[in-house]
Amino acid sequence: MKPKLEKDLLARFDSETAKFRAVLAKGRSSNQVALFDLLVERSMDERSPKEIEIALALFGNKASLDTNTDSGVRVYVHRLRKRIDDYYRGKSGTRLVIPKGEYRILLEDVDAPEPHLSPLTRIIRLLTVNPTLSIGLSFILCAALIFANWQMEIWPTDRSRTSAAVNARPDLFAGTNAWHDPLFAIGDNLLLAETEDQLVIQRMILNPEVQTRETFGRFLIDHPEKFYELYDFGLRFSPIETVEIAWKVQEALSASTIGKRKDAAMMPVSSIGTEKLQSHDIIYVGRLSQLGMLHQYAFSHSRLRLTAYDQLTDKLNGTVFKGQVYVATGANAKPDYGYLSIQASPGGRTLVIMAGLGDRGTAAIADLLHSPEALASLKKKLGKARHFEALFEVTTLPSRPTNRRLILLNPLS
Repeated sequence: MKPKLEKDLLARFDSETAKFRAVLAKGRSSNQVALFDLLVERSMDERSPKEIEIALALFGNKASLDTNTDSGVRVYVHRLRKRIDDYYRGKSGTRLVIPKGEYRILLEDVDAPEPHLSPLTRIIRLLTVNPTLSIGLSFILCAALIFANWQMEIWPTDRSRTSAAVNARPDLFAGTNAWHDPLFAIGDNLLLAETEDQLVIQRMILNPEVQTRETFGRFLIDHPEKFYELYDFGLRFSPIETVEIAWKVQEALSASTIGKRKDAAMMPVSSIGTEKLQSHDIIYVGRLSQLGMLHQYAFSHSRLRLTAYDQLTDKLNGTVFKGQVYVATGANAKPDYGYLSIQASPGGRTLVIMAGLGDRGTAAIADLLHSPEALASLKKKLGKARHFEALFEVTTLPSRPTNRRLILLNPLS
């Protein structure tokens, strides 16, 4: 690169980073500003910093374990990337980016977005650019145009049906005015320290059968050989997959039911106590095994019982629904199960459970919010019932979309 061009590029980079930093500094997260400054500083290095380098530089030696303050590097980078994308949304020209798979800030030139073109205009442009386009291809394009217009414009019944289906989301979730200071509760696990010599901690582990200190005590009684191998330091962990699903649910529900896109507060389920349960509507997102103190309320009137971290049992007929929570790389995935329930909680509030035995089940329930047809079908089957539970079988196959099949729908009193 010529010196003059390099100097111009650096000047543009400094200008953009200064402008965005000023916007970022108006927020309440000093860690986001510190992370941005670090990535800018390291962007000129040949090698981008690794997660552990960022964690140690910003948050100290215990950063990777401090989940209660959301100090996981991937979580912070995800949020910073989203802030940058929001800042530049709809703008053309020079912008900042955080490339996927790298922890650095780069400068990028973005072309102005092309104005929206109707299907007919696109066909005319294509025929003008390429007059030798075959008659057969023209017929195919025209058929596609006819099909698109049939879907969107020709039949008014389609539009009214879609409108009614969209309205099923707020109706199903108790109406736009029914929420009372809602809180999102995110499933989290107890993090255990494992040692082989009682002197040095070799690793931190998650045991799906151990969710609380009480269950850890019972686990040690049943496994006395682990007494000097596992230790509880009061640390908890939320899987990044669960957090990302929760963000999507928060955005979808905030836009349509919680009201005016005002995001509800989000916290680990381990921080939800009886007082919050009585004074807030709670929307839980995570695995069923991570429900914590919400478990006793979620299944108090349920037809189902959680008999293992990966298993539900129908109390009426004994049917067992065993999901594959952990899928090995390259292995064929077996079915998982997703669970949705809306019910009354103590104090007359609302408790919403959007969960799965595994992350695939949780994600499938979250995807319901973007499927108005499925919500409308569920609402139709429920009739006037406001409180209910629904169980879905979730299957995933290579190169195919996730399949979600309703296998149990039970109105709750």
